[in-house]
Amino acid sequence: MRSTSKVKITCTLLCIGVLQACGGGSSNAPTPGVGGSYLHVSVPDFYFGTRDVGTRSSQVIKITNRGADIYPIKTIRVTGDHADEFTTDFYNEIVLNPTEAINLNINFEPVTDGRKYAALDIDFDTISMVAEEKNRLEQTFYEAQDLEKAQQYEQSLAAYDEYMQGEPATVNKQHAAIKAPVLKEASLYGDGDDFTLYLNAMNARANGDYDKAEAELDAIEILHADSYLADDAAYLRAYIQLIDKKDYAAAEKSMRKLRTDFPDSNYYDTALYSEGMAHQEMGNRQIARNIYEDLKYRHTGVNVLGVALPKDNLISRMWFDRAEQALDAIDA
Repeated sequence: MRSTSKVKITCTLLCIGVLQACGGGSSNAPTPGVGGSYLHVSVPDFYFGTRDVGTRSSQVIKITNRGADIYPIKTIRVTGDHADEFTTDFYNEIVLNPTEAINLNINFEPVTDGRKYAALDIDFDTISMVAEEKNRLEQTFYEAQDLEKAQQYEQSLAAYDEYMQGEPATVNKQHAAIKAPVLKEASLYGDGDDFTLYLNAMNARANGDYDKAEAELDAIEILHADSYLADDAAYLRAYIQLIDKKDYAAAEKSMRKLRTDFPDSNYYDTALYSEGMAHQEMGNRQIARNIYEDLKYRHTGVNVLGVALPKDNLISRMWFDRAEQALDAIDA
């Protein structure tokens, strides 16, 4: 269901040596953000310090769509008696889909001495996509994130579980589904430095900072080679190379190394399948075919008169079918 509403938000910008911006929303409460929407402003208060007339200073705010509706942002502009001393870098209309965000630069260039006042007007539409309860549920995900950042891992896990049980409507459910098992492992094996590094890598990857993610994974490999997360870290590195960076040669090497270093890892079949994908992307069709055949053979229980059947367990049936599908795709 779609409906459209238009709201103008006025956030007071208070400036001289101090700049404040008020933005609705809370990072840890299931309440609407600015204007009753689920647009969340990262920081409500700006402090520029004392600035000389004629100088320029900047602050960055992040506006995030924390709901499951869609928000076309029409304009963001500074108004008020001293608006000419503030500028933003918002020029064109932008549509914020669920989980998307923009970084907005606000510049302050004082022309005269004194305390300055202005307003940040955010003019946007709301395209309603879900029932209100789904929007409220999304706030539980962000609460879980905040608890995770505060290293309150048990409470964070409980919030992620509550979120997933509510059948969420955005891609945040994928992030929660990845995070929850890691937090559960920490409850069994501990949440030391290796765990912190791995969480940092996961969060960096989710934010698109792949180099930072790999740096955190490097630290695990160097400092915590015996960690229970060592194979997780090896797989995450290879996954980033394969899916995010599309560096297929590096991904193939990393997946092969994972299987060599961790032959009993739960990631073994995934790594083998991913090797096939990497070779296929590089144009090595026969090598890819051989790998998929190996994967299929690993999970074959019966092979009579040329008819192969998978072993009688869920995992083997899944990998047997995926290997056959990959082989069919190569032959198509």
